Amino acid sequence: MSVVRFSPTWLTEDNSYRVRAWAEACFFPETADDLVAALRQSVGVRVVLLGHGCNVLLSRDHYDSSFHFIATSRLEPALVVAGDSLLAGAGARLRDVCRLAARCGLSGLERLWDIPGSIGGAAHMNAGAYGASFYDVVESVDVYDPGAGQRAVLSREQCRPAYRMTAFQGTDTVILGVALQLTPADPAAVLAEMGRIGKLRRSRLPYDFPSAGSVFRRPDGAPPVGQIVEEAGLKGFRIGGAQISPRHAGIIVNAGGATGADILAVIEVMRRAAWQRYGVELVLEQVVV
Repeated sequence: MSVVRFSPTWLTEDNSYRVRAWAEACFFPETADDLVAALRQSVGVRVVLLGHGCNVLLSRDHYDSSFHFIATSRLEPALVVAGDSLLAGAGARLRDVCRLAARCGLSGLERLWDIPGSIGGAAHMNAGAYGASFYDVVESVDVYDPGAGQRAVLSREQCRPAYRMTAFQGTDTVILGVALQLTPADPAAVLAEMGRIGKLRRSRLPYDFPSAGSVFRRPDGAPPVGQIVEEAGLKGFRIGGAQISPRHAGIIVNAGGATGADILAVIEVMRRAAWQRYGVELVLEQVVV
């Protein structure tokens, strides 16, 4: 294994909100072995697996060396297609995996097209859209348990997927890769469906400003978050540089110079609106660091 050196760096380009933040200890592994080595070297400190930074809210502008950030944006994608199966490393971009599946005439990922982020992130949170979830096509997940110091391959059932939930949340287990079981299909038909989904997403979601997508999970017994917030007259509401998107009220955007504190303040306003109007406690989908 290569020697792991954690170094100080700006994280501004490594979080999709583009919040300005400085970390004293960050590492960008290039292989799964590098990733495991970094985890083994980080026993006793708080590890922040940043992934591609697409579902993360950095609440501070400075993180000291008690935080070890590990960003997988440079991790080898390790993409392999074998028949109807597609293997992907945790650092692979979900968009690239969707494209590869389409080119190979494999169906199952079309509705996940254009969701930003990594395969590791999608497997951790069970990413989904338009009635489809990542674990609809997952056969197994390759993981590393820092506590036990061991790798393992878990079946889909062992991952216990549910709506935006998996067994990995709230644990130290790190995802290294996945095996997907897809369905043979006409490549043109797969690409056409991806095109339809892409146009749908672009017509509804704010791509003009940095964001981390949906802020909250879908509430039970209440309308979608965007509808609740819009009913409360908060569409376009702003604190500092953080704004509830004028296009989609379930998403906060960085309209210019937003800090983590700005975004957290807007989150509390959205939570209060949901409680006051529907008596529901909104649950964050994003991870606050």
